[in-house]
Amino acid sequence: MFDSRRMSAVGCLLSFFHQIFISVLNIVDAMSGSKDDPVSSLSELAVPFPTAGKLTAMDFSDRFRSQLDDATIIGLGEASHGTQEFFELRFRLTRLLVEEFGVRAVGIEAGFDPLCRVAELVDAGEGDIRPLLAESDIYRPWKTEPMVNLFEWLQSFNASRPPEDRVHVYGFDMTIIEQAAAGLASYLERVDADIDASLREDLDTIMAGYSSGDERQTLLESARRVHSTLRPMLDANESAWVEADSRRAYENIRYRLHLIDRQLEAHERSHEGRMALRDETMAENVEWIRGRSTGPIVLWAANGHLNRGRHILEEWDVDVQSMGEWLARSHGEGYCPIGFGLGSGEVAALDGETEEILEYPIPDPPSESIPDVLRQVDESPFYLRVDNLHNDSSIQEWLRTQPRRHEIWGGHPDGDNPVQYLQSDLSEFDWFFFVRETSPLDHLE
Repeated sequence: MFDSRRMSAVGCLLSFFHQIFISVLNIVDAMSGSKDDPVSSLSELAVPFPTAGKLTAMDFSDRFRSQLDDATIIGLGEASHGTQEFFELRFRLTRLLVEEFGVRAVGIEAGFDPLCRVAELVDAGEGDIRPLLAESDIYRPWKTEPMVNLFEWLQSFNASRPPEDRVHVYGFDMTIIEQAAAGLASYLERVDADIDASLREDLDTIMAGYSSGDERQTLLESARRVHSTLRPMLDANESAWVEADSRRAYENIRYRLHLIDRQLEAHERSHEGRMALRDETMAENVEWIRGRSTGPIVLWAANGHLNRGRHILEEWDVDVQSMGEWLARSHGEGYCPIGFGLGSGEVAALDGETEEILEYPIPDPPSESIPDVLRQVDESPFYLRVDNLHNDSSIQEWLRTQPRRHEIWGGHPDGDNPVQYLQSDLSEFDWFFFVRETSPLDHLE
């Protein structure tokens, strides 16, 4: 016979034990970090970045200092080319790396040739950098107040040092053939090279540039002739030209010919093929810089170039091996890529239609994206060791969803807002620096 009182008692007992079970689960979740909310775990792992004053090694965690000590190449990234705070933070970090970690080469994501004249003033420890940078034909993000500050500080650092202990600056991006030809012509004049009229005419043709398909083909043909003519001339005149100028200038001119060869190859490739060649050549250029440096080197570049793995531009259907992946394969743990991200604010970027630098608002990021979650951490700016994120169960579960991080273009061909996103679990970086709210980069007048 059915005993309702007994069943009621059993039901109450089961309900009691169920509540105890739920309470235990809640305690476990609280101890390990709630799987639904990784912010508390991130807040515990976030290390504040000093916002003022000169940095010292002791301002950073033991693990960060240790990795910088062991690194041969340190990459300082950026989620955008137009963020003031990224440039200021990287300047302060670069100063620390030069003064306390022995860095003696700074590579900038800029064309090899446009940066050469500025680099000469930095190397010399004297000369007026501001007007030279303002008038140079260099990518616009580098014609900015923070870059003047960086170059002038490096120049002052070099002024009291012997040549072998000075910091050298390089552009490690691919060159532009027209600019390379101007550098070649200037060098040949300095060393009083005996060149015939046909070589001079080819150099003039290249420097004139092109505005049509036929002119482009003529320029490329001239570039091929210049390349094939100058290579044996450099071999035959090495001693005389080094004596007439310098060993460094001679090595630069030899490498400039290699970059012209790479550009000739780029002109024969598809768009994605050119992008693949660009990242591969950037890595080659960094290796060349490293071979000339007496200490570790630091790189300034977009996150997409510096990260390990792939360089992805979804809107352009580009998915190629990144410069960072080339370097990581060569140097292993000696390569240290550091990503930089932001939450909101404004960014400066080029309007492709008007060729003007405009200030764009950064929209609120998508829910549960990397900027959305990180901007809920109280500290700002702060940095994170990426391995620690993947060792925390609550953060790891969130990162497994491949949340999106910012990938903000330096400009948009149609003048649209340049803010883009890219899926990521941040494992492409060793460290990640984050600024909650940013301001547009301060460009030179």
